[in-house]
Amino acid sequence: MDAPAPLPPFPLRETRVSERVLVFSTGGEDLPSGWGANAVAVLGEGETLVVDPLVAPAYARELKRLLAARGAGPVRYVVTTHHHTDHSVGASVFVEEGAEVVAHPVAAERMAAEQPALLEARRRSADVAALFADAVPAAPTRLVAEPLELSVGGLRAVVRPCGPAHTPGDLRVDLPDLGVVVTGDLVFHGYHPNLEHADLDGWRRGLDVLLREAEGTAFVPGHGDPGGREIVQAQVAWFEAAKEAVRRAGADEGGDAAAVERLRGRFPRYRLAAVLPTAVRVLANAV
Repeated sequence: MDAPAPLPPFPLRETRVSERVLVFSTGGEDLPSGWGANAVAVLGEGETLVVDPLVAPAYARELKRLLAARGAGPVRYVVTTHHHTDHSVGASVFVEEGAEVVAHPVAAERMAAEQPALLEARRRSADVAALFADAVPAAPTRLVAEPLELSVGGLRAVVRPCGPAHTPGDLRVDLPDLGVVVTGDLVFHGYHPNLEHADLDGWRRGLDVLLREAEGTAFVPGHGDPGGREIVQAQVAWFEAAKEAVRRAGADEGGDAAAVERLRGRFPRYRLAAVLPTAVRVLANAV
């Protein structure tokens, strides 16, 4: 008899951007909660697009259940905005039912190279072994290096490369019929951004492009609550504050630890502070 499928350790909360765009996240900030990454469901007539299918199959199955309870059509497309596991590993749940998985070519390469070892390590960790027991690497079936327009039950979705920025292979998803842009991890809202694989100049260019979107555009970040132009501006402001913290730490000889503490103090309500030491090192190398 097959073992029961793992259950997600944290519930998914739903945020409604519009009748056609729903966001699901644990709101957490550690691995068992998928670091609070957002999954976005675009509800067309009779079919669905999912952007970033979460960190593990258990969460993707819960997402599938919640969508079915709302009467959403089957998932036809899954877009992974980049290669990080919190935005991609749940894709296998939808692949089993015939969904096409869309990714940037560089992201696909990184998934194939990195995810098998990462997932195996997690299966050996007592804290998360159950969550990743049935996790397999994301397997993109369509690679996007130029803008690609998809039709999702009559709604247009434009999958657009926007990196290197957060990673070497970033995508965003524009929903022009709905006035919504799904940014992936170009934008973290209320979370410190992960700069582990960042191209800082490319990231700033990507944010500048977002700021040129029409007034009234709704932005769905990779982590945190959706919002308007102000959440993109807040991401720009975080980078400016972080660069200043690194400069001051260097001038005062306080080092990386001082810069981390300045950022904690400057953004006391921000989650995911665990990424700050890496972020400071990346920024210090760029100064």
